[in-house]
Amino acid sequence: MKCTGILIHEHKIILRALNVLDAMAKKAQSGELPAKEDVSALLEFLNSFADGLHQGKEESVLFPVFMGACDKSEIDAVRHMVFEHNQERSLVEGMQEALMTKTGLNFAHYARRLVEILRNHIYKEDHILFEMVDKTLTKEEDARVVAGFDSYDRGLGVAYNDLLRRLRELEWKYLGKAA
Repeated sequence: MKCTGILIHEHKIILRALNVLDAMAKKAQSGELPAKEDVSALLEFLNSFADGLHQGKEESVLFPVFMGACDKSEIDAVRHMVFEHNQERSLVEGMQEALMTKTGLNFAHYARRLVEILRNHIYKEDHILFEMVDKTLTKEEDARVVAGFDSYDRGLGVAYNDLLRRLRELEWKYLGKAA
């Protein structure tokens, strides 16, 4: 599988988490803050899987290889993606603070904003940036990126399965189903 295929698969998992977050935001908006342990589990997923694993792979492995191979006009697209990653991190921090202070409306605001920004971000990566990557990287460069991804996956280890299990539990609780 190409490196972009791996990232697109991870995007599908992140979108599942965003569906749960959206349901939590609606609950908070109506005046009922979701269970603290559920929000903490989802924030752990966003920090560990979406940011630590997925965005870590992009920023530390894919983007440097792509920027070394692409033309100058495509570098701005990568910089914009990193800018959006930082926006997403700030919104997660806002949700964490709202959880600590038990401020449901602030949690709902940050959560909805993250859902909106991250869904849009994923669309741009899947349909614009990754198409550029697929056209630019050689088979050898792609293989080097995939090998770099493997080391990230090994770093998360057994926690990966625990994060996915907890996500399924949250899907059942907040969406009435699991993907």
